[in-house]
Amino acid sequence: MKYAFFQGCNIPIRIQQYATSTEAVLNKFGIGLEVVPDFNCCGYPARNVDEKAYLLPSIRNLAIAEKMGLDILVICNCCFASLQKARNMMENNSELKDEFNSMLAKESLKYSGKVTVKHYLTVFYEDIGTEKIKTQLVNRFKDLNISVIHGCHILRPREITMFDDSFVPKITEELLKTTGVNSLEWRGKLECCGAALAGINDDLSKKLLAEKISGAQEAGADYITPVCSYCHLQFDTTQKNIQADSSVDSKLLPVLLYPQLLGLCLGISEEALGIAQNSTIAPE
Repeated sequence: MKYAFFQGCNIPIRIQQYATSTEAVLNKFGIGLEVVPDFNCCGYPARNVDEKAYLLPSIRNLAIAEKMGLDILVICNCCFASLQKARNMMENNSELKDEFNSMLAKESLKYSGKVTVKHYLTVFYEDIGTEKIKTQLVNRFKDLNISVIHGCHILRPREITMFDDSFVPKITEELLKTTGVNSLEWRGKLECCGAALAGINDDLSKKLLAEKISGAQEAGADYITPVCSYCHLQFDTTQKNIQADSSVDSKLLPVLLYPQLLGLCLGISEEALGIAQNSTIAPE
């Protein structure tokens, strides 16, 4: 099985370990990922500026994957939501579909709706399955407490993303259980991390992040596991900046991604999983 690997803009530049750890783990289960140089930004930065400028980049990406005969695997929540939004609009607006296809024709591309977009967690949960994952484990964690934070774009709006239950998600919880970790119930797991406000209202952005850090720590978390790449940047980069700027001696909450947790249980080395690239874990 092979997917067109859609990493988005942030991950290849700022969170390479998310891509490398995901690829390393999926390879263990015979799933290949093809990096597509022709993929462009999903269009998310234009979301609140111009609707068509937002949708067209994602539709172009879908058309490229369709021409390759591959479905798309996504690891960025914003990209996932953008691609799913584009698919939904093209399915329900024939006039828009004709307009965009006339633009795509200039590159010998066409979107006809044959491509499926899957979040990488769905591939683990549906394509592989938790029982098969368990048969490949060589280690399991014991007494390790994890606070997972889903991010804003993967669960809502449910009719667009089509990922799990927006209010009581189970996919991430079931996948975490396979590793033996204790996934904590805590007040911030379905809330915004504050990343969307960075550069607009930095004080509020940092306040929201600080609330999540304290909430996870109060729940007893040893690590936080962000699903969203923007959440990762908040906890793995902005958290350290807050500490450096603050006179308060607060404890750092380190980050571990789900593919890194699972990869360790599959016997993959820390180096191959890029764990030292997590700045909250990397030695000073």
